[in-house]
Amino acid sequence: MEFKDFVQNASKEQLIALGTLGMWMQEKVPLYCTCPSKCNQTCQLAKELNEALMLAGQRLQAP
Repeated sequence: MEFKDFVQNASKEQLIALGTLGMWMQEKVPLYCTCPSKCNQTCQLAKELNEALMLAGQRLQAP
């Protein structure tokens, strides 16, 4: 939860950086996650990171 807390309180510049990282990671999933277990979907750490990055995107889109 620490990373999600950071995102919750991040500045606009930090949110932009996190949003950029999130988009980059989405583009690269086919390259870095090739295992049959789909670790990017089942690993708790990966799930929490993805949730935090989605929260960053939501915060950027909020008025």
